[in-house]
Amino acid sequence: MDFVTTLSEYQPIAITIGNFDGIHRGHQRLLHELGAVAQSLRCKPVMITFSPHTLLVVRPNIQLECLTTLEEKLALVTRYGGVADSIVIHFTPAVAALTAGAFLDELRAHFDIRAMVIGSNFSLGHNRMGDVPFLQQYGQDHSIHILPIELEEAERARISSTRIRSLVSEGHISEANELLGHPVIVSGIVMRGDQRGRLLGFPTANLLPEPHKLLPMNGVYAALVHIEHPAESDATEQLPVSYTQNAWNSVVNIGVRPTFGGQQRLVEAHLLDVQLDVYDKRITIDFIARLRNEQRFNGIDALKAQIAVDAQQARLLLQKGG
Repeated sequence: MDFVTTLSEYQPIAITIGNFDGIHRGHQRLLHELGAVAQSLRCKPVMITFSPHTLLVVRPNIQLECLTTLEEKLALVTRYGGVADSIVIHFTPAVAALTAGAFLDELRAHFDIRAMVIGSNFSLGHNRMGDVPFLQQYGQDHSIHILPIELEEAERARISSTRIRSLVSEGHISEANELLGHPVIVSGIVMRGDQRGRLLGFPTANLLPEPHKLLPMNGVYAALVHIEHPAESDATEQLPVSYTQNAWNSVVNIGVRPTFGGQQRLVEAHLLDVQLDVYDKRITIDFIARLRNEQRFNGIDALKAQIAVDAQQARLLLQKGG
């Protein structure tokens, strides 16, 4: 079983395990509980997650798009979950075939696990046989404290990544943000486009999203853009990206630019009231609110006029805090 970890030495740890797509409010509750348990046991809290998402391996024919890339997830877990260390397991058919006991035995061969915090409906291993009763017995046999916690709910429905993915894909950003406990994000390296936005008087930072990254429904959004460190040369390290304190008010278009007959789906962010060179830098876009659908305009002047309206609407909305 191959993995990458931020842990630098063999030391006692408390763990939680899952895909953790989105690091939503339910995940955050689990992670904060993990931190408390780790503190009480004088060990280090660690999130164990998988790359790629387990469903992409066990159900390869589904069209899964994730709320977060691995890099985004690792940044969010530190920022909102308070857990700085991780073990990222390379998920393969061979790993999927492991029984729950074999999987945990493999982990214990590399790590000193003292506690495990899980959701009350959690299960792992082949055929998902590693449910809470199994884990509690395994914990008794190997001196691991197992702590199941009740799942977070909103409006009497369980908060889940699946539920939030549906909201994001339909453009319901405010509702998705409420369940996430933080904004929907899209991050990436700013690439050089065709300069059309600059010629229109609204220069944009253009992102080409990663495969399997879920984007909000095509349209125009009010957003905040964080400018992060330049891309590292070795992208295989998969370490968290640190935010700067800079967050710029922005208006963001997602779509194919139908006025110009575009075909490729792009994310284009126009930073309001500031001119910055962000080429080749990594940015993270926090989506705050949806403004309108993407549409085709009858000429450049009509498009420019609408962009100016969008920018002013975003400016006012963001000044009011969303």
